[in-house]
Amino acid sequence: MDPYGDDLRLPRARLEPEERATVRCRDCRATFPRSDAAAPTKGTLRCPECHSGAIGDVD
Repeated sequence: MDPYGDDLRLPRARLEPEERATVRCRDCRATFPRSDAAAPTKGTLRCPECHSGAIGDVD
């Protein structure tokens, strides 16, 4: 079992220092900086509005 396997499912942070990564909750449609997403356990991100785990990158 790979201890980092859960990390592969998380949206990746962008590497441009001038630009903040933005993610969107697929349940409530809230858009927020990736740094605002709660991480209650390793390998999971939660929406700060509805606490859903359905978070993805904004295209």
